[in-house]
Amino acid sequence: MPPLARSRSPRVGIAVGAVVVLVVLLLSHTFGRAVPTNNYRPLLTTDAIESGCYPLPGDARFDDLAYQVRWDEDVATPEGERRHLRGQYDLVDRAEAERLLVAAFERVGFVAGGPGGGDDGGDPTTGTTVLRKGTEEITLTVTEIPGTSAETLVRGEFLLDLPVAELARPDDPICESPSSTKRWAEAQEATR
Repeated sequence: MPPLARSRSPRVGIAVGAVVVLVVLLLSHTFGRAVPTNNYRPLLTTDAIESGCYPLPGDARFDDLAYQVRWDEDVATPEGERRHLRGQYDLVDRAEAERLLVAAFERVGFVAGGPGGGDDGGDPTTGTTVLRKGTEEITLTVTEIPGTSAETLVRGEFLLDLPVAELARPDDPICESPSSTKRWAEAQEATR
């Protein structure tokens, strides 16, 4: 091979390689990318209590407390069927969360106290309060998540032991969604 041809072939190879890299870079935005929809997060589902599908006793609402319902199910207990609603509370300590939850039920006529609840209805060591209205009884247990601080969003959990609630709006499609009602066990049974 003549000396002039040998010196050009690496230059031509480098030039061709550079052109290929430029073409790939210019077209790379079309390879394997998702179509932008501006929908990077799913829509938030309806709050399990606000939906009214399975209302709380007396139609109580937790308007003063930041919370998330995690699970709502009917369970067999030695006293019969009961509803257990589990949730998390945000931004406040255990005592304040308990106070706000108790106040929500007191606004609809429940009274804290009596057997199992101490003189004022609360037990400061366990975070448990018993509330009554006629023959209805609610047991509220509030626990703090260890290691939380003022910078932590979710500070603790609550469990409401309630009378069983019937589905209030059977024709509402929202009430069919376990994401909205948090009735995961019922959804699993329906798919079996």
